[in-house]
Amino acid sequence: MKKYLSVCTAFICVLYLCNLCSFGFSATLGFDELINKLENTYVKPLAKDVGAVLGGGMFHSGRTLALVPGIDVGFSAVTVMQPSDDDIILKDAIGKKPFGLPYIQLTKGLPYNLDITLRGFPESQDLKLLGAGLKYGIIERELAVVKLGLSAMYSYNQLQHSNFKATTNSFAGIFSVKIPVIEPYLGIAVDSTKLETDFSNAELGVKTNVDVSVSEPRYVLGLNFSLIPFTYINVAGTYSVDHYGVDFGLGLKF
Repeated sequence: MKKYLSVCTAFICVLYLCNLCSFGFSATLGFDELINKLENTYVKPLAKDVGAVLGGGMFHSGRTLALVPGIDVGFSAVTVMQPSDDDIILKDAIGKKPFGLPYIQLTKGLPYNLDITLRGFPESQDLKLLGAGLKYGIIERELAVVKLGLSAMYSYNQLQHSNFKATTNSFAGIFSVKIPVIEPYLGIAVDSTKLETDFSNAELGVKTNVDVSVSEPRYVLGLNFSLIPFTYINVAGTYSVDHYGVDFGLGLKF
């Protein structure tokens, strides 16, 4: 990743200096065109991949929690099998390998069929993670031992790195059917990700910010297992952009 950032920075610095000359080079070199190419070739594909893991793992049921005690605390991991084909930066950094983000997550039931979720992870390798979400139960029905749930959720997640800052706003609809021991769920989300980058060269005193915004749908099909009372394990397959991923979680639910 640093290799491509350095190359891009060098090109920007050269064109910036030429633009200062009085020989009309700026029109010929097309500085704006270079910035546009930088956005579309490097930054937007990265934003799509980051958004795919930043918005994931926020839900594993279409039902909301009870008011008392109404607590769900656990660990989740959002993984994508490999970077998208056009994500040059991430492919150069890790190749065609899985990548993802871990979260420690807490959800509390509120009045009026609402759940609030907070999550994050201790700072590691220049990464800072935090997020929050609000889920509203639209329909909740019990038919004998079967429990149906349909809900809508909004979430906000932020990732800070030394080279960039990413924020993802997600809107999702979730449907689930709970029977003893297992609960299949289906979710459809739209992730809107803003990626802010800082390309700079301290020696030349040139600084260029490249900010992009992308929106992508994400499809989730998962299954909760509750083999021991008050515990759960959930696994979901996801599809977003042009690749597949896996959401995994485990925790305690009261």
